[in-house]
Amino acid sequence: MAETVVPSRNNRRITARKACLLTVRYRANGDWRPATAMDLSPYGCRLRVGEDVDRGSVVSVVFEAPIQDGARTAAVEVPGTAIWARLEGLSYQIGVHFEDSPMGLLKILSVLS
Repeated sequence: MAETVVPSRNNRRITARKACLLTVRYRANGDWRPATAMDLSPYGCRLRVGEDVDRGSVVSVVFEAPIQDGARTAAVEVPGTAIWARLEGLSYQIGVHFEDSPMGLLKILSVLS
C-alpha cells in the first residue's frame, strides 16, 4: 500500500500566543484608536480593529496589564508591523509582529497565565 504524502507547513511563530481579550490602543497611519487584543505573545498579537489596515503598515500598540491586587501597571507601547489583515464579520482583524519584546509586555503576559 502506498503512503500518502502530506505537505507540511512550517510554523512561523517563535512562541505560542495566549488567548486574551484586552482593551488596547493602536496607531496605524495617524491617530490612536481603540482595539481588542485577541491573543498575545512576546513577538506578536492579533487585534480586532474597526478599520482596514494595510499589510506592511507600521503599527504601535499600547497595552496595560489587567488590574491585579488593586494596582494597574504602567502602559507599554510596542511597535510592530501588520503582517496580515482580514475582514471578520463587521470588524477587521490584523496580525501584528513585534521585533522586540519589552519587559513591560512580558509582565502583561505573566498576568495572563
